[in-house]
Amino acid sequence: MGPSRPGTNRRGQRETGKDSAMTTRFDQLTMRIAVSLRDFRRLKPGALSIPMPLGQIDTMDAIAANGPCTMVELAEALRIDASTATRAVEPLVRNGLVERRRSDRDARAVIVELSREGRRVERQLTTERFDQLESSLSLFDRNEREQLAEFLERLLNGARGRRP
Repeated sequence: MGPSRPGTNRRGQRETGKDSAMTTRFDQLTMRIAVSLRDFRRLKPGALSIPMPLGQIDTMDAIAANGPCTMVELAEALRIDASTATRAVEPLVRNGLVERRRSDRDARAVIVELSREGRRVERQLTTERFDQLESSLSLFDRNEREQLAEFLERLLNGARGRRP
């Protein structure tokens, strides 16, 4: 048999059973949730009309959500350091999707914003990704979707240290 994928054993089964080293610290249900969240995040978007690495899509999404912003603000939105944000923006600038300029208020600060083409591409990719998500969610009825949304919101709030 060939090499296994991360999170799976040689038989392609998820590593959530008794053999996993992490199950000594965390219960099996916690491990199933952790593996599912990790694997969901790692899913590559289906055949997007514009192939783009997930990190670049995340960067464009953050700029679209925040509007023109400094590199520091972008880094905070992406939860990365400023030098990593700068590296994330570089290919987007080279491809004409993001524009970079000096701040009028602080000559040390760099402002980034989506170009006209960047806004078009970001809208298109967002629509395609939401279509893909809707397709996946079609496995659930309306009530299950509402429950899933509530559970994910509670999980995120718990991770942020907020309790109901």
